Amino acid sequence: MTLQQLRYIVEVYKCGSITEAAHRLFIAQPSLSKAIKDVEDEFHITILKRGRHGASFTEDGMKFLQFAHRVLDASDDIYEYFSQGQPKEKDIYLSVSSQHYMFPVDALIRFMQRKAGAAGYVARIREVKTLQVVQDVLVQDSQIGILYVSDLIASYMHRLFEKNNLEFIPFYKFPPYVYLSKRHPLAGQKSLTVQKLARYPYVRYEQGGDPYQFSEEFVIPEICSQKVVYVTDRSTMFSILSHTDAYNLGTGCLIPSVASDDITAIPLKGEFGGMTIGWIQLKNMSLSAEMEEYIRLLRESLCQVSHVRT
Repeated sequence: MTLQQLRYIVEVYKCGSITEAAHRLFIAQPSLSKAIKDVEDEFHITILKRGRHGASFTEDGMKFLQFAHRVLDASDDIYEYFSQGQPKEKDIYLSVSSQHYMFPVDALIRFMQRKAGAAGYVARIREVKTLQVVQDVLVQDSQIGILYVSDLIASYMHRLFEKNNLEFIPFYKFPPYVYLSKRHPLAGQKSLTVQKLARYPYVRYEQGGDPYQFSEEFVIPEICSQKVVYVTDRSTMFSILSHTDAYNLGTGCLIPSVASDDITAIPLKGEFGGMTIGWIQLKNMSLSAEMEEYIRLLRESLCQVSHVRT
C-alpha cells in the first residue's frame, strides 16, 4: 500500500465516480481501477462494489476511508513540519460541515472577530445535504458536523451514527416553527396549523434518494402540499421565502446578523415532538482548543434565540 493509492481511493470517494476521479488525477481509468484492486487484494477486503451502474463504497470501504484520510493528514503534517528544516507553528484550523443553519455562520463570524490579531488561520464551513454532513465527518474532511435529529427519525439517525462510529452531542431541543415572509397572508398569526399551510408552496432543501430520513425540515407526516419546491442553498431559500407565499419548517432560529429582514418565524401548533440540534464527531476523537471555542460560540448563537426551547 502506498500514499498514492490512498489518495486515489479518497479521490474516488470525493468524485463519486472512478471515471471522474481518473480524469481529475490525470491517469487512465484502468490504472486507477488496478491501483484500488491491488489494495483490496493486499488487505483481502472489497473497497468498491462494482456494478452495471457504477461503483459504490462497501462498509469495509467506508471504514478504510477513515484510516486513509488519517494517514494522509498525518503525512501532510509531517511534510509541513519538516519541509522548512525547522518546526513551524501550526495555524489555527477549523473545518465544519452543516445543514443549512444560520447559527454556524454567526459563530464563525464571531470566531473570526476574536482571532483578528492571530498570525494566521484557516476556516472552512460547508453547507451540504444531511448525508454529506455525516460522510464529511466520517472521512474527516470536517472535524464536526452540525445537524438535527427529530423525534420521528431519532432511532434511524442514531443507528446511522452508531454504525459509523459517530457521537451525537446535542445543543438544544426546539419545537417546530414556520418560516415565511413578513408579507405572507399568514404572517400576522400567533401560531399556525398544517391545515392553514396546505394551500401554500412548501420550499425545502433537496436531500436526494431518501428525503424523509435525511430531511433538514421538521418531519411532520401531516404536512401535505400540492406545491413543493426543492433548493440546495440557503440564499435561494431566503429569496423564495421573501418574494413568494411559500413557507419552510425549522427551529425558528432567526439570527439577526445572518437572517433576512423579510422573514419571520411563527410557531406550528400541534403535537409534533421536538427537533434536537447538535453536532457529530468521531467517537473518542479529541477536538482542538479552537474547535472547542467555536462550539461554545455555536451554543451562544443559539442562546440568542428568543423563543422557548424544550
